[in-house]
Amino acid sequence: MTNQLAQQQNQVAPKEKQNAFVTQVAKKIEEMKQQGQINLPDNYSAVNALQAAYFTLTAVDFGSDKALIDKVTPESVAFALQDMAIQGLSVAKKQGYFVPYGDKLQFLRSYHGTQAVLKRLNGVKDIWANVIWKGEEFEVEYNERGQLAFKAHKVNWKAATGKKEDIEGAYCIIEREDGKQFLTVMTMDEIATAWSTAKTQNVQNKYPQEMAKRTVINRASKAFINTSDDSDLLIESVNRTTENEFEPTVKDMGDIEEVKREIEQNANSEVIDFTNEPAEKVEATVVVETKKPVQQQQASFTDGPGF
Repeated sequence: MTNQLAQQQNQVAPKEKQNAFVTQVAKKIEEMKQQGQINLPDNYSAVNALQAAYFTLTAVDFGSDKALIDKVTPESVAFALQDMAIQGLSVAKKQGYFVPYGDKLQFLRSYHGTQAVLKRLNGVKDIWANVIWKGEEFEVEYNERGQLAFKAHKVNWKAATGKKEDIEGAYCIIEREDGKQFLTVMTMDEIATAWSTAKTQNVQNKYPQEMAKRTVINRASKAFINTSDDSDLLIESVNRTTENEFEPTVKDMGDIEEVKREIEQNANSEVIDFTNEPAEKVEATVVVETKKPVQQQQASFTDGPGF
């Protein structure tokens, strides 16, 4: 009888559970906005974006009998939703998607999402990317400032096979409000090297054309993002959702003990409590696997990822 009563008390109606997540994350986002920590687009509704995201997370995966939200911790769900909202993005607009790594949920930006974020930064007018297929003519030159600049791309629409082996490379152009353009070019070998450090390559192999664009856009945007005078919380969230895709290595992490201390102090520091009890400090541990990679789960996409 006691166990049955406890189970009844612990059961939360799906609608109430949704309201708890959406309401409390939205409240946190509104507090950040009021304090001037973030600057969301005028036409962005955090509540609507969070509700759409929550609906996506509660959809049952037909590959298993579980919804994505039931495979991960509530704290990681809140943090992933917060990352999405801080950047003013929406999964309903294919600007990102959620991927579980173990029992932790992470938000990954699509290239549409990166474009949206870049256009919000001060001084950026536009950003676009294209794939270079085998047989196409692509020309660059150095401008008067000694910077690599776009000259011409003669497109052959028949060359766009959609196969990874037929991609020569990709390029991205970021245009500032003063009209100056900045070109970033990557060969397919460079793109493949970037993919080799990813936690999973399922999406890259399935959608190489779109993921090649995503990779070159991420590389091109780094300088603009990290030299921007926009909100530190926005920049931190942008960088984190880019790095979520990649598994850190010992070389990247440097001093392991220092990283451990930093994670313990900062990881998921903005914890949102979904219980009636005070929130407890969330601790994280760095694990370096030397024999075999950590098992990951790839998010299921019913109509393809948002890229």
